[in-house]
Amino acid sequence: MTPLRVIDLYSGCGGAGEGYTRAGFDVYGIDILGHRNAAQVAVADVLKLSPRLLRLFDLVHASPPCQAHTDLNHAKGAKAHADLIPATRALLKAAGVPYVIENVEGAPLEDPVVLCGSMFGLGAEAGGTFYQLRRHRLFEASFPILAPDCRHTSPVIGLYGGHVRCRSARHGGRGTRDFVGVDKPALAHAAMGFTERVTMDEISQAIPPAYTEHIGKCFRAWLALEGDARGRFAA
Repeated sequence: MTPLRVIDLYSGCGGAGEGYTRAGFDVYGIDILGHRNAAQVAVADVLKLSPRLLRLFDLVHASPPCQAHTDLNHAKGAKAHADLIPATRALLKAAGVPYVIENVEGAPLEDPVVLCGSMFGLGAEAGGTFYQLRRHRLFEASFPILAPDCRHTSPVIGLYGGHVRCRSARHGGRGTRDFVGVDKPALAHAAMGFTERVTMDEISQAIPPAYTEHIGKCFRAWLALEGDARGRFAA
């Protein structure tokens, strides 16, 4: 595949970047905290970047912090969080580069596509039972993203707040001692499809790499169609 360059804004622990790498992209991350697993991550405030920098890349991916839109944001005593989506979108549109914005359900994205772990067979086995990772995430993009059908068929594994949980009462979940005797970090990494070792707090907020691997392939297909259309028009 022809190498394409993607800049991963708010790159976090690198889940999105790992997916784009699998799709054949050269990945460059920007995060205010940086990350130990990524060789090409600059520590910077995304919203202070110049649109000219983004124009050096074929694709821009942005995952602004989701805390302003999660269900936990409405819990008693929850801290207020700034919504960085509008400012991020303005930056990407000023750059004029194809882009993707990712966030949780309930976030104010424009005409988003929903991706789910069940579309990609994500999950992990524990005690002889396969637990399905669903983890719905929204993706706003300036190019078409095809979404397979959700396949909600198995008990669900949940990853949130630095914990891994069984979400099925029938399988012993909904309590405080889910997956007793199981290596929970290993279970979480397997469910998410991570190859890099990250902390449970990081993986709780991450994107499964399968999502952006799929998006990267959709982008390549769109580029090919756009190039073919321009070639036929010029002829």
